[in-house]
Amino acid sequence: MEKRVQSNGLDNGNYHELLPLDGVFLDGLYALSSRKALDRVSNHPDPPRLIKSISSEDFFWLIKKVGADGSLELLKLASTDQWQYILDVESWQKDRLELDRTGRWMQRLLTADPKRFTQWLFSDGQELAYYYLYRSIVVEVRNEDEEIFEAGPEFFTIDGFFYIRPIQEDQRETIEALLRTMAYEDTLKYQALLTGVAGVLPAELEEDMYRIRNIRLAEHGFLPREEAIAVYAPLNPESLKTKKQDASTWSTASLEDAGDAPRWPLQTIQGRNLLTKTISTLSDARLLDRLRLEFSGLCNQILSAEGLVNQDMDDLQEIQLQAAGYLNLILKERCREDTDTAENLLRMNTLVSLFRAGFGLALNLKWKAERWLKGCWFHEAGLEPSFWGEAWGGTLTGLLKKKPLFYCGEESQSGFRNFKSLPELSSTDNVLGFLDILDRLMAQLTETYPLDSPGSGSFHLTFYQMLFTLWARQLLALKPGFKALSLKEAKAFLRLLRAGDNAPPYRMFGFEERFLKAFAAPGLDSTDDTSKKLKGALTQAWQDFSDEIEYVATDTFDSKYSQYILITPG
Repeated sequence: MEKRVQSNGLDNGNYHELLPLDGVFLDGLYALSSRKALDRVSNHPDPPRLIKSISSEDFFWLIKKVGADGSLELLKLASTDQWQYILDVESWQKDRLELDRTGRWMQRLLTADPKRFTQWLFSDGQELAYYYLYRSIVVEVRNEDEEIFEAGPEFFTIDGFFYIRPIQEDQRETIEALLRTMAYEDTLKYQALLTGVAGVLPAELEEDMYRIRNIRLAEHGFLPREEAIAVYAPLNPESLKTKKQDASTWSTASLEDAGDAPRWPLQTIQGRNLLTKTISTLSDARLLDRLRLEFSGLCNQILSAEGLVNQDMDDLQEIQLQAAGYLNLILKERCREDTDTAENLLRMNTLVSLFRAGFGLALNLKWKAERWLKGCWFHEAGLEPSFWGEAWGGTLTGLLKKKPLFYCGEESQSGFRNFKSLPELSSTDNVLGFLDILDRLMAQLTETYPLDSPGSGSFHLTFYQMLFTLWARQLLALKPGFKALSLKEAKAFLRLLRAGDNAPPYRMFGFEERFLKAFAAPGLDSTDDTSKKLKGALTQAWQDFSDEIEYVATDTFDSKYSQYILITPG
């Protein structure tokens, strides 16, 4: 890369001119491996101009793509504004400067461009230098009247006057390299800096640094957490602007001072949906720049609201998916598949407003679940969401989280992710309807057959076990209730269901209708909607039961298959 560095008059980062060709070039880096991305930047006709011309956000994404320890060549080409952005985002733990991370980034910058970095520390970065050294070193000063000055072996000196001991031994290499470079660059400034370290008031200095850092980051969408959390305040979709006369003029005026619009966060949204289709068809370059700027700010505000620090690439992509998902969700809800209407909505409203409206759709479901939970039998019985089985219990658990999440099973390592489509909202709402009607059914059944302790087993009590155990006892002419079956009785139940099947898969023809009829629950509200919901919920329960045991031979059936039937142990 160094062979391609050209002296083109660029200063510390005030040169801003991202040519359209460079924009396309930058977009193409996202899909590459870290090594290939770095090689591609190295092979650009003018790497210094390319790096200094991109936004600080895009430079940050590029660093994350390449990896911090492999980014020395990029850091060498970066402007001091880009350096400052990296330090602002990476070095703070809430309102405290995290010394270990700060030291690592200072070591990288020192290695990348020692002369320019030390010059920056003597000027704009002076507060950082004072605070970092105050927290990291002990300084002893040789008295000029002393002919012999003895310091311990843990001290080192550069000028024979100041003797320095690192507080943490693992920081010695970084600190010594930093101070030697400073002394070599300007001995008088080096000595003045060490003299001033003794007079530092650390709490006041850190507070002032934090305040200035927040002002800088606010321009990129990073707000104090207590302010950033407003991004999750729901907004009524009806309040979104749809007419030009309703829209303010800020969106065009503010672009004059916006600087370079970050490209990567918006450009790297994946998937084919209304949001991506609308953006891909935009012909208004000014609107597209505004959306790039706003989307980056939206992602940064969400990061602030989440309190995420020292983010890796996965964190950044997850936030990006969350932002894009709720934007697409509200566009679909308002515009269906009409890209012209969607473009108008994007033009007339801020992305933060659209995100709040989209998130509000999911939040409405959470509130619906909480209202239901307050008066339902299930909650009064002290049962856990797992009572409703893995899928429905997971759906309820996701909704009841601080921020409602969609239960996606094995799609995610945690089993949950943010909502991103109307069908996901609809299916979750349907599950709530099923839980409500089944809860009312269980309340009626337990009033008729009081629930005794089911005894220990391989699985926690579920509504499946209660329904199928009760039904099995009815079919076997046993005393009705929820008392667990013996293994012999459970096998007799299966033989009865499979009387018409000669081999697996066991279809149990005719018994689904008998199951549905057994729990028709005439005591419930008999409206068509209620009957339809109950039938839908019971049909799904039967299907789950059938899928679970259709290949399990009756003779080999044992208590480990008791997810759907209560069986006595032993």
